[in-house]
Amino acid sequence: MKAVHKIGAASPPPAGVTVPALIERSREWSLALYVIVIAALSLLSFLLGFASLYITAPGAGVAIWWPAAGVGALIYLLYRGPRWQVFLLVSAVGLLSNIAVGRPLSFALTAAIILVVELLVFVMVLGPQSRGALLSTMRGLGRFLIAVLAGALTIGLEGAVTLFLLAGIDPLVSFTALLPSHASALVLIVPLALVPLPRAGVRTFLARRIEGVVQFALTVALGFVVFSPTLPIPMLFTLFPLFAWAASRFSPIFVVAELLAVAAIAPTITVASGGPFGYSQGIENPGWIVQLFMLSAGITALFLSVVRSEREALATEKERQAAVMRGGFLGSQVGFLVLRSTPAEGMQVLEANATATEIVARGWLPSVIGNWLDRPIDDLNRELTLPDGRSWQVFGSLAPSARGEVIAGIQLVDVSDHVAAREAMAHAIDRERAVAEELRALSRQKDDFVSAVSHELRTPITSILGFAEDLDESASPEEHVMTEVIVRNSKRLAGMVEQLLELGRMTAPNPVGATGAVPLNRIVAETVEEQGHMAESAGVVVETRLHEASPTVVGDEISIGRVATNLLSNAIKFTPAGGIVRLTTSIDDEYAVLAVDDSGVGVSADDRERVFERFYRSSDEAKLAAPGTGLGLSIVRSLVELHDGTITIEDSLLGGTRFVVRVPLVMTSREEQRSVPGARRAGTA
Repeated sequence: MKAVHKIGAASPPPAGVTVPALIERSREWSLALYVIVIAALSLLSFLLGFASLYITAPGAGVAIWWPAAGVGALIYLLYRGPRWQVFLLVSAVGLLSNIAVGRPLSFALTAAIILVVELLVFVMVLGPQSRGALLSTMRGLGRFLIAVLAGALTIGLEGAVTLFLLAGIDPLVSFTALLPSHASALVLIVPLALVPLPRAGVRTFLARRIEGVVQFALTVALGFVVFSPTLPIPMLFTLFPLFAWAASRFSPIFVVAELLAVAAIAPTITVASGGPFGYSQGIENPGWIVQLFMLSAGITALFLSVVRSEREALATEKERQAAVMRGGFLGSQVGFLVLRSTPAEGMQVLEANATATEIVARGWLPSVIGNWLDRPIDDLNRELTLPDGRSWQVFGSLAPSARGEVIAGIQLVDVSDHVAAREAMAHAIDRERAVAEELRALSRQKDDFVSAVSHELRTPITSILGFAEDLDESASPEEHVMTEVIVRNSKRLAGMVEQLLELGRMTAPNPVGATGAVPLNRIVAETVEEQGHMAESAGVVVETRLHEASPTVVGDEISIGRVATNLLSNAIKFTPAGGIVRLTTSIDDEYAVLAVDDSGVGVSADDRERVFERFYRSSDEAKLAAPGTGLGLSIVRSLVELHDGTITIEDSLLGGTRFVVRVPLVMTSREEQRSVPGARRAGTA
């Protein structure tokens, strides 16, 4: 493998990169400078208008060139104040210029009006100027030329009609004179505000400056020669190579300045001495040809200048992108290599950044890449761990060449931290699994212990309760008090043992017995009957509102009975004497609904989040006074979920708590149960 080539720093952007036009630059002018520029342009507009009419031949009616149109449009583009003031200025120039050369007032007023209309049409078609130079793109140049054509056509048509009505001049003659006169003025002068200016701070070399001076001087000198009467034939075409030279080598503003210099020479010499067209036969108005020449030269030079601006912008953007990519390539923490492999020379590094150079110097990379290039079936994607403990991910992709060589792009990513994190995560997951398995084992041991203890307690408690009940039947009044306490506490202890046994069954592999069709109304009725003594002892009234369709659910009858029993006993336990407990069955779509309402103390919002947890007891003193293990509702939820149902807790209209259980209906009886009126309602209040 050959030595790694060094990559040089990014080159500076090319000279001549352009910035926004004079319109935007003028917004940065001080107020004094702005006022001076606008005043000077206004005075220049009047002087140019007066001079154009003054050198016009008597009876011609139309000036050979009307540069005041271009200056007026230039003022409009640079003006910061109300634009109506510019229209007033343009009309004043037209009015005063015509009066100054002795034309009638009516003629001068009409000229002022049509000049304003021309400017209005031009700026409307040109549109508002936002950031950036309009004449830096072909689209902008096209819009500018359309605006010039619209303005020139407007002045040509208006002027032709006006001169015919006021002076009887042939409209065609007036139109063909006005159109190039005003169009060339707009094309040559307005670009001063629309072409891109040279970037501030960009250094221009002395050789380029000398070249500019020489080129400008040659163009002006040739202009004097071409338009002078010394040549027997017109040789205007000789100026076009110089215009192309300027457009291809210098900034757009330089090109426009050069066009304006030639434009000032051409009509002046033509009017003064006839120019080369004085020898041309059959040409009554040589100024018309001069304007066509200047219009053609201006459009051609602008086209070339815009092409140069677009190419410079494209080159600048490409250079910027290349600099960004080159900077990312060189400064990246990821190693980048570009390789070339040929049968004769083997592998050769074309480019590499500092990271890749350091890795190549370690010696392990060439063999990896070489083995891949020997059999380049797929892209390279390989993770390596080095003797120093660092891990690297090597990516490679191929770009076959028609010359028989292979170009490969290689990325080298240090993934040591990622690998370390991955291994740490794997170890953490293994530890978590071990801890989880240990906890599950402890939970199983706990459940086994609880189940064993409960079974051991069940037999003696049952015996104690049986003997206590026998003694209670034959006890004296004094003994009855004691036997009643024994029976009551024995029943309470037996209930707690039963709940512990139920908890053990919940953790068994098959906690629910054989399933079948269970009539919910019958389960509710049996549960109310079983708990009747408890309700009577507590002074609680138990009501039932059973659905007439007798919902039939899918499940284990014993388990469904446990759910109803635990909910009813829980409601009775927390309902004070004189209260009400109501059990309601209903049908809601494909579910049977059992709702248990009570008028008891209710469940707070904080407790509702935890009432279904095992062994949870509310911190409320009134509830702590009631006996219990905190297992009843946990067992209920487990049984309901084993039947693919849900249980929720709500506020009851009776003032206490409402538990709502939803269990799927038997498939074969759903349609029959839905056909009963009111079967889709969730129940009645």
